Formats: sequence, C-alpha cells, structure tokens
Amino acid sequence: MKCRLCEIPSDPTENILFENSLYYIVETKKMKGHHKRIMVVTKKHISYEAINPQLVQKIMIKFISFCKTYFDEQPTFALVESTHATLPDHWHKVACDWFATPEELEQLHFTPHIAISTNVQWKPQ
Repeated sequence: MKCRLCEIPSDPTENILFENSLYYIVETKKMKGHHKRIMVVTKKHISYEAINPQLVQKIMIKFISFCKTYFDEQPTFALVESTHATLPDHWHKVACDWFATPEELEQLHFTPHIAISTNVQWKPQ
C-alpha cells in the first residue's frame, strides 16, 4: 500500500500552501469540523522514530511561524501531538483552530497539544 503523504505532490486535490526542499504544508483532507486545519509533512518518507530531532526543531520553528500568519484571525491555534494520527508511519504534525465538532473538541482536549497565541511576538534579548 502506498503512503498517502508521499503522494501529496502528485495529487491534484491537495492544497499545498507552502513547500521547500524538506517539507510541505498542506490543508488536511479531514477537517473534523475545523474552519482551518493544516499539517506539515516531510517530503521524504520517514518515521517518528527515525527522524533527526534537529530536523524536527528546524521544521517546527518554520511551521509555527507559518501558522501564526495562517491562523491570524484567531487569538490562538492548537499544535497537536500525533497521538491519534491516521497515518502514523510518516512524520507529520497538525495545527488547527478551535472550531470543531463536539467529538473532535473532546478528543483535542485529551490529546497532548500546545495552544499558541497568534498575536504575541517574541523578541530575543
């Protein structure tokens, strides 16, 4: 069986919001009631166990920066741990707004996540 995340570039139904040599940022296929739900996906098929932690850090810094603009009309967005990932063999992370079905909001509440403000700017000293 082919990995659906590996086929993102060849799938005309995918809405690729950003890409570089390492990853894509795309809208998720299943919105689960959210107004906005996106994910960052490595271009290379790599598992959670095998991915280099420095690469994860590099990708996540850029993804959070992208999300702050993408979710700019929301005060916060959720960066969700992959506890309930339907595609667990290919590294990816999901970010979403807080609009969802009651079932999704309950699952989100019990899934490890970080709520990130879209309007706080951090400036290192």
